[in-house]
Amino acid sequence: MNINVTDYCASGNASIGVIEALRNIENGDTLVFPTGEYHFYKDFSTHKVCHMTNTDSFKSPDKYFAIEIDDKKDIIIDGCNSTFVIHGDMCAFAMFNCDNIKLKNFTVRYNSPTNFEMKVIKKSLNKITYKIPPKSLFYIENNKLVFFEQSPFTKKNYYTYKANEECTCNVIHRGNSVFRTLLSPTKTAKKIKRTDIDKVECSYLISPSFKLDDVVAMSRNTLRDNCGLFFDRCSNIDCQNITVNYMHGFGWLSQMCENLNFDNVSFTPAENYNVSSFADCIHICGCKGYVNITNSYFEHSHDDAINVHGAFLRLKKIIDTNTAELEFVHHQQGGYKAFFTGDEVKIYRRSDLSELKDIYTVESTDDDIDNKTVKVKFKEALPPLRPNQFVFENITYNPELTISGCTFNAIPTRAILCTTDRPSKIFDNKFKNINMPDIYISCDCNHWYESGPCRNLEIFNNIFSKKDSVKIEPISVNKPVKDVHRNIKIYDNKIGE
Repeated sequence: MNINVTDYCASGNASIGVIEALRNIENGDTLVFPTGEYHFYKDFSTHKVCHMTNTDSFKSPDKYFAIEIDDKKDIIIDGCNSTFVIHGDMCAFAMFNCDNIKLKNFTVRYNSPTNFEMKVIKKSLNKITYKIPPKSLFYIENNKLVFFEQSPFTKKNYYTYKANEECTCNVIHRGNSVFRTLLSPTKTAKKIKRTDIDKVECSYLISPSFKLDDVVAMSRNTLRDNCGLFFDRCSNIDCQNITVNYMHGFGWLSQMCENLNFDNVSFTPAENYNVSSFADCIHICGCKGYVNITNSYFEHSHDDAINVHGAFLRLKKIIDTNTAELEFVHHQQGGYKAFFTGDEVKIYRRSDLSELKDIYTVESTDDDIDNKTVKVKFKEALPPLRPNQFVFENITYNPELTISGCTFNAIPTRAILCTTDRPSKIFDNKFKNINMPDIYISCDCNHWYESGPCRNLEIFNNIFSKKDSVKIEPISVNKPVKDVHRNIKIYDNKIGE
């Protein structure tokens, strides 16, 4: 049965009506958004405590969602080419524990993106005038430039960010040349004054070495408080014909999911803006089955376009012969259940990423989410292990990855990061203006703890942006063994003009 959201709400404020429509939707139904522009406000959106890996969830556990779908099966969300406009620093779309869901035909746009853009329109030796996009509201207080977005209902701010203090990760967009910089429009400014509704003039001892028409994009990367879109413990998800103009907080994150398909998904900034995502575009952590990303377009993100990986949990202590307490280490990792009964696990030495020969089967787990630890009981007895010197990887949650027919342009970091031991293919893609390696293959047990080794990867028929476009760099405490990655085949690629 088709459920029409306009039976529940007006497009000018769709928040409450969509929540009600989702309460009434049953398995097998289609939720239809007749073509239009639908506005979602943080004031009326759902919220709950949950954690999203690779973000700062433990600093900001209470998350707000414009559209939240829980425990649904066999439904379709059809946007009919509508645009969902998000007001406030919240997640645009989230699904928890859903199966066999199709999302199609809509655009996600944030009313006021939380990467703050300043375009150089006039420059002298000690002064620069910047233009700020019209929906990015700001004021100047005590010589500090403060960005904010305000609720039209309560007149209270959804957020305020001080550019001088809280915006720490800056990226220059110089046309399609996009790269990170330590320079800041505001940090060394002796005086900041507003010269028009959308312009500020900064005075310096010596102006930062920006060029005319540079767009400097700033983000609060030290506090990734949410995701733009989020799938948690979902399976058989099909995403088609979706455009993302921007995502707050991180990117489009899927954690502990199974069988994901992204086809004809475009990440491109809205008019008058230059940034398509607060950080990554598509981020896959701890997923199994397949992940297909096809015929899609990625440009002008603030970080990597695609990152697919598992998670290494470090050994904290041995409880008994069959039980180990493991921990998430990186401050932006964790917050989710990483092991389930029956999962298979490999153990690696942190010193050099060499692996122990046996595979261990999970019998039971005792998770302490808030303290980022889990006690895992295995069916098999564990070998002698010293705390902190070994990491455990759930190899059941490694996907077969296919990335094909995609274009990557104007990325300040890497286009693709890939670490999975399942048979995977990256082919028929085009890479342009990628500031770091087009494809980066790591496996890291000493910093981000993003697992695991690639064991069957083909990279072919791609047009790369540069020579030496694929970088293989496993990271361990000491020098890694030579065969961390095996059976990687790179052939029939060429360098673009």
